[in-house]
Amino acid sequence: MIREFWRELRGPVHPQDADVFARHRDHTFDLRFPPPAFIGDVDRAPIMVLMANGGFDPERTPLEFPDESAVRTYLDWLHDSENPPPHTLAQYYRARTIGPWLERGVAAIVNAVAYRSTSLSKEPKNRKVAELLPSVVIHRKWLRDELLPAAREGRRFVIVHRNGMWKVDRSQAGPGVLFSPNSIGADPARITLNQAAAWLQSRAISQSA
Repeated sequence: MIREFWRELRGPVHPQDADVFARHRDHTFDLRFPPPAFIGDVDRAPIMVLMANGGFDPERTPLEFPDESAVRTYLDWLHDSENPPPHTLAQYYRARTIGPWLERGVAAIVNAVAYRSTSLSKEPKNRKVAELLPSVVIHRKWLRDELLPAAREGRRFVIVHRNGMWKVDRSQAGPGVLFSPNSIGADPARITLNQAAAWLQSRAISQSA
């Protein structure tokens, strides 16, 4: 569902979101660069990490997209993200704790809001606009209809690191869904990652048995 939706992206804003941004300009999303809707293979990675939105760094982000060729490379990757990420993007995510998992295809990050800003939790105007975006609706529908059922069946492990825009109900999340006790910072808490690693190991053992 998510991959098919973002295959429609041809520039920095998804065509279904463009009208919302045109009507609501009182926000600070940086729409100059392609949005990181997800990082990794959302179709096959067994561990999904739910984050808030694409981050923006005034120095680092422009370096990821120095020219149109870099933008095109990124869009091609987003349309078919089972391939390794572009080199500049890989450098950024490789530095994170879950970087090796992303590279191996073990995990993928999905942002509730694809578009870039410095700190969504401190941006009430951005959150208000985000609630109107079709892309956010699609991400939540994917979570409800595809990801959570897969987690309940033991086929995927979900780490809810930032739940503000996802709105996952803790009482109804079910097995296979873990809420990170550390909701600030780039990566989930170490204890959360250890639990995910244990699940991954048990899954490998059961599949080889």
